[in-house]
Amino acid sequence: MQITCPTCRAKVATDDINVSTDVALCRSCGNTFHPSEVLMASSPILSSLMSAVIPPSGPVDLNSPPSGAWYRPEADGFTAGASTRNWSALFLVPFTCVWAGGSMFGIYGTQIAKGHFNLPMSLFGLPFLIGSCFLVSSCLMMTVGRVTVSVHGDRLSIFTGVGPFGITRTGNLSEFKTVGEDFGFSSMNTNRTGRVIRLEGSRSMAFGSMLSNDRRHFLAGALKTALSGYSPSPIFVSHG
Repeated sequence: MQITCPTCRAKVATDDINVSTDVALCRSCGNTFHPSEVLMASSPILSSLMSAVIPPSGPVDLNSPPSGAWYRPEADGFTAGASTRNWSALFLVPFTCVWAGGSMFGIYGTQIAKGHFNLPMSLFGLPFLIGSCFLVSSCLMMTVGRVTVSVHGDRLSIFTGVGPFGITRTGNLSEFKTVGEDFGFSSMNTNRTGRVIRLEGSRSMAFGSMLSNDRRHFLAGALKTALSGYSPSPIFVSHG
């Protein structure tokens, strides 16, 4: 797709577009601009897709969490969290019901109905059983899952799961020096890759691969605030 300068409408050469930094230079008028903004303005569909790919940037206002996220200050720290609800569940849930339900009934349901155990068929069905468990857990995370970050004094706790069931990682806040958003595997879910919140220091911790960009950015901002030593005290705010 040809990029045109938003100021003079001249065509911009490919060599004058830096994709990695999202900066383009118009040789005709000397204007610099973000090509992603030009593309999004020219196509509503592309705008929707780009907003899902390009993470938000800038400071975070803990008093204004995005939809599906919350922040609660406490005497010795805070608790912040975000839902892992995802529109992909509209496709994944029906698919899981058909694929997992059909395979499990065909392989194991028929054995139960007949009251006869078939070892070869049961062994054959193990990959389907494992796949079904993974699909069901993904569906739960995409509908009612959450990520919760708690900081109390120097104690850090990160929970990823559904209700009381999930994985909790703990550590000391002083073990980490920086917080960033990176692309890679979540150390809490090695089966899923994507943009994650990454804590680096004497040890490394990554999480949040199932969060949307704005929710992940919000939780990363809350952790950056904690690491900076500044403790804001907004009222409890939740945008569910």
